[in-house]
Amino acid sequence: MKLNISKYIASGLAVIALLPACSEDNYKLYDTTQKDSVFFEFRNAKNEIVDEIDYAFNYDIADVHTIEIPVILMGMPKDYERTIKIEAIEEGTTMKPDVNYTITNNVIAPNEVKGVVNINLLRNNDPDILSESKQLVLTISENDDLKSVGENKITITYSDIRPTARPSWWTTWGPKPVYSYENIQLFFDYFYRLVPEASPEIFKEMIDAYGDYFVKASNIQGPFTMYEGFLRQYVMIPMYHEHPELEWYDSPLW
Repeated sequence: MKLNISKYIASGLAVIALLPACSEDNYKLYDTTQKDSVFFEFRNAKNEIVDEIDYAFNYDIADVHTIEIPVILMGMPKDYERTIKIEAIEEGTTMKPDVNYTITNNVIAPNEVKGVVNINLLRNNDPDILSESKQLVLTISENDDLKSVGENKITITYSDIRPTARPSWWTTWGPKPVYSYENIQLFFDYFYRLVPEASPEIFKEMIDAYGDYFVKASNIQGPFTMYEGFLRQYVMIPMYHEHPELEWYDSPLW
């Protein structure tokens, strides 16, 4: 059988000629020369993406509270660190840098496609937060490394308005200090220092049940109802012996 070589060569060349046009039209490659983008993706406790965050120090004993805001890269990872330019929007912002907040870790690390920016809320520099909330509106701006895309604004509100009313879970029965903001902060100082060492399992149980600083607690099946003996041994007794100046609801016999 005699093959028509010329015919096959012509057919092959025709197919090759079509390939570049097909690839260019249907399979466009990512342009690695363009500037990559980043955007905020903060999720609340319900795993919902939100652009507003509220925080109140309440009984928190810390001087700084850090909010971690995830940022996602739209583009290609690089083998070097890239800075994310985050700026406050003047309209709507009542916080001042280095007085109310600082921004740290605003980078995409080498070979990463996401990062976590830290917004550090400062407690001790602005007495106004004892009576009113302050607000910070942030956006991602363009710099030499990155630009923003999509949802690039997030609003943070915080305060240190101290609760004056006794929470229901701080019951008046049983030996415990008379309620005051200072006494309950002292309680949490002991709780967060001593309870994790005494029993990490019980500490986790209590935080899961009542939340940080017992924000979800009530007097019914609350911490002093369900963990009275444990709290007495690892929190109340140390408080009693190390702070004789405290006034108590019932006189302890410890």
